[in-house]
Amino acid sequence: MVESGGPGDGLVLGVLSPFLGGWYFGGVIEGVAQVAADAGAAVVAMQTLDAGTDQLELAEPPHPPHPLAWEHAAGFVVIVNSASAKYLHEIQATGRPVVVVSHEFPELDCHTVFPDNRVGVRAAVEHLIRHGHRRIAFAGFMGAQDQRERCETYRRTLLAHGITPDPALIFEATDNQRAGGEGAARAMLAAGLPSTAVVTGTDLNAIGVIRVLTGAGCRLPDDQAIVGFDDLSDASFTEPRLTTVRQPLFRVGSTAARVLLSAIDGTGGAPERHQVATQLVVRESCGCPTPEFPDSEADAVRSPETLRAQGRMQYRERTRLQRFLSSQYDISLDLLRSHEEDPRKLGWLRRTSARAGCLGLWTETPDAGDQTLDIVGHFHRAAPDPALPAAPLPPVKASGFPPKEILHAARAEPGSLTFVVPVRVRNRDWGLLATVDRVDLQAATGREPINQWAALLTVALDYQAVLRTLREQKEQLRESALYDHLTGLPNRAHFLQLLATAMAPGPERRPDVAVLFVDLDGFKLINDTYGHAVGDQILVEVAARLRAELGGHGTAGRFGGDEFLVLLDALDDGHTPMTMAKRLQAALNRPHRLAGQHLMVTASIGVALAHDTPVTDAESLVRDADTAMYWAKSRRTGSRAVFEPCMHDGISTRPPVDGAC
Repeated sequence: MVESGGPGDGLVLGVLSPFLGGWYFGGVIEGVAQVAADAGAAVVAMQTLDAGTDQLELAEPPHPPHPLAWEHAAGFVVIVNSASAKYLHEIQATGRPVVVVSHEFPELDCHTVFPDNRVGVRAAVEHLIRHGHRRIAFAGFMGAQDQRERCETYRRTLLAHGITPDPALIFEATDNQRAGGEGAARAMLAAGLPSTAVVTGTDLNAIGVIRVLTGAGCRLPDDQAIVGFDDLSDASFTEPRLTTVRQPLFRVGSTAARVLLSAIDGTGGAPERHQVATQLVVRESCGCPTPEFPDSEADAVRSPETLRAQGRMQYRERTRLQRFLSSQYDISLDLLRSHEEDPRKLGWLRRTSARAGCLGLWTETPDAGDQTLDIVGHFHRAAPDPALPAAPLPPVKASGFPPKEILHAARAEPGSLTFVVPVRVRNRDWGLLATVDRVDLQAATGREPINQWAALLTVALDYQAVLRTLREQKEQLRESALYDHLTGLPNRAHFLQLLATAMAPGPERRPDVAVLFVDLDGFKLINDTYGHAVGDQILVEVAARLRAELGGHGTAGRFGGDEFLVLLDALDDGHTPMTMAKRLQAALNRPHRLAGQHLMVTASIGVALAHDTPVTDAESLVRDADTAMYWAKSRRTGSRAVFEPCMHDGISTRPPVDGAC
């Protein structure tokens, strides 16, 4: 026996399902939840398909990449082929039992629960035979195990009544939906409508058949009697009303939960197949003139009181639908406004019926295994102010998601359970969304609100990621436009902007602005001898030495090639332009340890001061510093100069600095 959760946390049953609502999956989950509640257990229902996935037929079961809720769940109910046999075997290997609903895995030794297809289909075929039909067709999706069982029961029942099944009367549907039934009906018409009656694999198939046949001018049930399977609510509103086999999905789910509880406590015995009886519901599409109920009941159906009750029910349903559509619209807009309010904080859950919820994002690129999720958003309606973010929750592994706080919130609300949906659309996998809510039986399969929320949330997170990328690219472009890519120093254009700002007239202009023009002596020889890679390393080191010596007293920039600029605009008595120039020159004249040896470059520096000079623009001040630098370089090489500024070894100023020479 496997215990779930920590001490005092209580028993948890896991449910794996392709979808988490609608008449079929929701009906089974609701049955599981009721039995679990009676046993004092909580339920975590996990969707194994991507968010936003539409209704589809699963030819191959998905393989969930993570051990979802294994830390919590003592066992799992698996609805149809919602997870691969390999994944389910891995669950069993941990000691947790698995019960599969409406599907068999030959390689898996586990309990299964099925609606008894044989009872319902046999009753349907025999009912048509009693109406005198001998040419009875079957239309259904043969890619599903339960449909194959129904078709086989149809054949056996015909044989039991002396009717040889005709392969030409088997019409395969492409799926279990209306479209599949429509395709089968078109094939029936193309074959000349060889049958007088048809048993369909699902009610939706039957509704598709009715639509196509009536559109072709067929009179139903005179030209073709029709029987469905499922007893959807829509079956009562077709024309003619649909005779169908009622599939008790709530009982299927409750049976699966009871079998799982027995397996958990060790009393379940050897794995076996458990059958839940189905029932034929007779209406008009089979050829019966009126529903099979007593005249007194028929009179009650037509009574004014009953009609008023039906009117009130329709009004409540219409009002509910209007509220639902309005709520979904508002939620969608909230999630699409991700640039205004961070959807990860789950503030949009205020508009939903969810009691609580949380969002976990993978801490790294998702891969198979028990990876960690950061709980970036946590919502609880019972909080003092649900509009404010709830207290943060610590990171958890996939096996420990959802956090125990969410399970506790579900236990505190009778009739609620925890739903988990991947925040994943195609190849974008962000994490997992959990909510505490009730089962939605009215949504169409694949149209459950939480499925839509997770899909929109995925899109919103993708949009945020795109915005972040664009901002980063914008910043990179700005950096490229303003800074030298090699040294990281302001480039020539940006340096001139900084200098112009420092020289701008106004009360904040500093009178002691100076510019140093630095040129490296001997750099070209090193660059030519050792290559550009070594030369680049020297330039990077020069930039680092300039930053280190300047500290907060100035800004260095790269003019181009082996020439640098320095803006001095935060000097004091201890840091004059000349003393700073000497410090910088001393730092730059130190050898560089590169290419396995000491390499020497020296610096010639020209100094230009904005103080007491007619220069009023940045370009002119840099030009004066450049001129002073060339004077310093010419004196070092013995060249002749055109003017006589103040001169120190390798440093020249223009205009002269008082007392500097």
